[in-house]
Amino acid sequence: MGKNLKVSLLLVCLIMGISQSDAKLTKEAHDLYQQACQYEYRSDYNTAINIINKALQLNGDDAMLYTKIAGLYADAGNYSSALAAYKKAVKLRPNDAFIYISMGNILQTLGDYDNAYNAFKHAQSIYPEYKYNCLNIANIEYFRKNYASAIENYNIFLNAYPNNFEASENLANVYALSNQYDKACDIYSSIYKKYPSAFTEFEKYGMALFETKQYQAASAMLEKALVDNEDNEAINAKLALTYQNLEDNDKAYKYFQKTFEINPELTSLRFDYANLLGNMGKSEDAIEQYKAYLKAYPNDADAYRNLGLVYKNMGNSDLAIFNLEKSYTLDSSSQQTKRELALCYHSKKDYTNALKYYDLALKSDPDNLELLANKALTLHAMDNYVSAIELYKEILNKKPNERIEQNLAAASIAYGYSLYDKKDYGEAILYFEDAIELNPKEASAYFGYAMANEKMGCTEIAIENYRQAVSLAPGNAEYVSRLNKLVEAENPVQTEIFKPSENNVNQPIGIITPVVTEGEPISYEQLVSKGNEAYKKQDYTAAIDYYTKAVVYKPSDKAVMQKIANIYKLTGNNAKAISFYDKIIAIDAEDSDAYFNKGLVYAGMKDYDNCIKCFEKVIQFSPDYPYAYYSLGMAYEQKGIKDKALEYYYLYSGLENDPGVLSVVEQKIKKLEAN
Repeated sequence: MGKNLKVSLLLVCLIMGISQSDAKLTKEAHDLYQQACQYEYRSDYNTAINIINKALQLNGDDAMLYTKIAGLYADAGNYSSALAAYKKAVKLRPNDAFIYISMGNILQTLGDYDNAYNAFKHAQSIYPEYKYNCLNIANIEYFRKNYASAIENYNIFLNAYPNNFEASENLANVYALSNQYDKACDIYSSIYKKYPSAFTEFEKYGMALFETKQYQAASAMLEKALVDNEDNEAINAKLALTYQNLEDNDKAYKYFQKTFEINPELTSLRFDYANLLGNMGKSEDAIEQYKAYLKAYPNDADAYRNLGLVYKNMGNSDLAIFNLEKSYTLDSSSQQTKRELALCYHSKKDYTNALKYYDLALKSDPDNLELLANKALTLHAMDNYVSAIELYKEILNKKPNERIEQNLAAASIAYGYSLYDKKDYGEAILYFEDAIELNPKEASAYFGYAMANEKMGCTEIAIENYRQAVSLAPGNAEYVSRLNKLVEAENPVQTEIFKPSENNVNQPIGIITPVVTEGEPISYEQLVSKGNEAYKKQDYTAAIDYYTKAVVYKPSDKAVMQKIANIYKLTGNNAKAISFYDKIIAIDAEDSDAYFNKGLVYAGMKDYDNCIKCFEKVIQFSPDYPYAYYSLGMAYEQKGIKDKALEYYYLYSGLENDPGVLSVVEQKIKKLEAN
């Protein structure tokens, strides 16, 4: 702005020289005036001043002599004498706008902005057509921080002089100072394109770009600003924040380090630095920075919340909750704090407090499906099945969700068993029916439905559903036992026809057929029956022979091929087992059971890469296949990939309802997290 003012003052002097008349000067005074101009040209201001004083002794009533000597005093740096001379001139010529402009320029130089403004405004009232004076007013308003007035006058000036570089630059600066960053960026961009070699406001342009979240462009401008100012604290700090927003953590880390090297006491920046360290996994360093920041700003709720989140990520639930509670005390309106507190208490199985914070969060965001789902899970875990079921249904009415349907089915099953224990069999049947409709592959729903129907005397329905439970979970001895007892009670002559599978919990079984005891098998059904009989006797060679002959009748019979593959797996013939599982997959590329059992074979061979591929296929085609998640967890655990193992154990625990199995998985999780 200094250069701009000098140009403005020169222009004023030129205009004054053109506009003023020397008609009143005597010849002697005029000659002295000309001599003074020659000394002025040689920058000998003192001699020029002495000569003008002599002229004033001859013509003391001439305004031009006073304006000349005032200009000479100003050039010599004697501003008080210059102002005194201008005041005498303005008395002689009170309507001369340029005298007021000259006075305003001197007052501005002296820092007397209020009187400078008054002088410029007086000049404007005399000569409003002179638009260059708008630049003077804009500049003085800039200094006075009257940004709205400065913007108005810069725009008036630029309408008359659109290519003025300094005015455009100052207008951009004022827009930035008044938080109108978009407008500032537009002007900086225009100037930079027109005058790239003359542009110097890289720092201010970069700061404005940062404020408008144009982080990539901001980084480029700020890097240019840093070239000649490598130790500039503000630029380094803003670059750190810019790269942090660009998620370029390495560069952000570099500039944070440089900023603190320049100014170790810049505590206010440590909050953002701590956030970066937390995102980079440098948890201990992040904690140190948050603590340093909180010493200076002990009432910053955001810092306590973020510190709590770092502890949460480290698995330290107690310190996470401590800091989150502190954050909540300081700012009870934060939705994130309430949600994180709910999740932390939930993970600690402190369901009472979890429910408290879910309810608090839902007051502010009652339609948040994630919060509603977590609240429902909490109610479910508290055995408050009725409320959980109602909430699951409310969520599903708003938006279909397969996982919520599974949870609703699980809650319905659990409540069904609770009603069964209370001998409320009729009501239990209704909840088991709901569960079956929601998840027709859940064996425990059919089993509970069968037990309740058995108690109600509906034997045929009970047998049918026991059969369904056994087909879905052939390894469950309790299911098989209840079915056999009921079948024997209804038909005492018939021998036991079921036996729990000890080798493959996912082995499917076909429709039950009577055992053929005499004669050579002549049909598909008889061959399968003979194969089943041989299998029960552990005569695996005969079983394979019968099953293989049955496949001749039905080459695409997946169920029989599964039996053959399972026997080969059981007897350790891995190559043959894999071959038959592949035959099943060739028939049905989405057969989850075939992929699962094939994965088990690879796992037995310790070929974990191939077994992982198989289990991933199971999840791809059957996302609700719990044992695939468990098996993936075990495979990754064997490979030593802890994070992936934990991920799949957690997913499995969300699908499994058996407390005994869950206990085993939780022990695995604790062991992995401890290491």
